[in-house]
Amino acid sequence: MSKDEGLLIVNDDSRTVKPKSLINAISEIEQFSVAEMHSEIPEGSLPIATSLSFFEVGLKSGLLSGIITTIMTPLMMAASERLIPVFGEQELTLFNRLFSIALAVAFPVCYALFIFVILTKSYAGNITKKAINNLVGGISSGTVLKTVVVCLLFHFMYFRFLDPETVADILVKIRNIYDAPQLNYEATYYWVMGFKKVFIPSAYFIAIVVSALFIGRYKTRTRNKFLKEWD
Repeated sequence: MSKDEGLLIVNDDSRTVKPKSLINAISEIEQFSVAEMHSEIPEGSLPIATSLSFFEVGLKSGLLSGIITTIMTPLMMAASERLIPVFGEQELTLFNRLFSIALAVAFPVCYALFIFVILTKSYAGNITKKAINNLVGGISSGTVLKTVVVCLLFHFMYFRFLDPETVADILVKIRNIYDAPQLNYEATYYWVMGFKKVFIPSAYFIAIVVSALFIGRYKTRTRNKFLKEWD
């Protein structure tokens, strides 16, 4: 591929085609990488609108990735408190504990590894590096924002929404609207009060997992930079 061909790919496509999803963004980065392996492309060849679209995709991906973690973490904590059975068993074994923890951390860890492996395999020239930085910057911003929102939401659930008076009032209203004889309202009340206790440790667990991912990424970048200087 000649230099003119490389410039044509970046100038035409990047101005007309903006990535709409994470897969699209990674595909665009791979195309930039292939073009820059044959010729150096000026950094200004990537328009601002396209650069911002990479950040936007990363931001949305970082936020959406938190949905699974937000759901699975309280369930994992509830299982550890014997509020939810694992594999139909109320008594927790070591395997059940490890499995419930794995369910909570598997998605964010695998998601981070997927992004890391794909992007580190790309040749990072001027354009590729700029696109990667914008994408990763968006993912990081979305992840931080997600963590803050989830922590605030879990604290709100614990201190305001699931206070004893509110829960009791909701159950009374449900019983007045639809009285189900098979439903033990007293047992339901105590179960909700028990489940309420998992929100605070869940918030800190998510914060610790996200912090560990950021620390790991920082250490990897520092190590790669050190190796590059001595290469």
